[in-house]
Amino acid sequence: MRPLLVSFLGLAAVVSAQRITDSRMADIRGGGGDGKCTIEVEIDDIAEVEIQGNRAQIRTLAGSPARIVRFVCNQVMPNNPYDFRFRGIDGRGRQDLVREPGRGAAVIRIDDPKGGREGYTFDIFWRGGSGVGGGGGGSFDRPGGYGRPNTSPDRYDRPNTSPDRYDRPGGNQGGFNNGNSGWSREVNFRGRGDGEFRPNRGNIERLYDCRVTINRRGDVEVRFDTDRSFSLVLNGRVLRLDRGRIYADMNGNGIGGEMVIDLDSRDRVTNVTMVGAGRDRFDLRWRN
Repeated sequence: MRPLLVSFLGLAAVVSAQRITDSRMADIRGGGGDGKCTIEVEIDDIAEVEIQGNRAQIRTLAGSPARIVRFVCNQVMPNNPYDFRFRGIDGRGRQDLVREPGRGAAVIRIDDPKGGREGYTFDIFWRGGSGVGGGGGGSFDRPGGYGRPNTSPDRYDRPNTSPDRYDRPGGNQGGFNNGNSGWSREVNFRGRGDGEFRPNRGNIERLYDCRVTINRRGDVEVRFDTDRSFSLVLNGRVLRLDRGRIYADMNGNGIGGEMVIDLDSRDRVTNVTMVGAGRDRFDLRWRN
């Protein structure tokens, strides 16, 4: 029995190490022609980054849990991109493309040879999708820089049709399906309020009306009116729900991270907070 127990525990340790430890929706910043994404991760030993469409996830194979720091694209990567290419940019270890997209996600394996955590950055490129070549040009630029609002009209001029209420149909337990922890609610909220967005670089923006939309798949959009001629828009996905508090992985306007959305006893959004650290630190706070 003892050798069998040891073998079982060893197998459990391997399975536990090879787990998805972070995921992120792409911060899409617009741009036609050729496609490009820039991905920045932080790992300790060995990890694999899987990219499909507008979503990336990182699987820790060895070492402490790896995480995704940045995932920025000029467009959504098609399922079968034409002339797909990979280029490692920085990091002390080895980066390899181990699977191209087509019948699944693109997979990049990163091996960090030294102890301690290390940041790695790489780019992926493609021309068109489904075996059809795309247009020329189309390099990706980062409008405004991190911590600065992106005023691209193709993102901010979309009409809002959300009703002025928060709707929770079906009475699911905290918005998650029984047994699989998958988000299943629809949230449509719009309310007046006041707040600020304080970037590490650039001007402080005053925030006013807030719109929060979450579909049954857990896709989140949060939009704030500002004192300028554009809206501050962030998109992402629900991570978890703790009573009246929603945690979501959000990106947009050159910032990214975990957003906290608080609800009152009437199921209305009362507070939205999001804080960034490091070189791209920022502070976003809104109150109804």
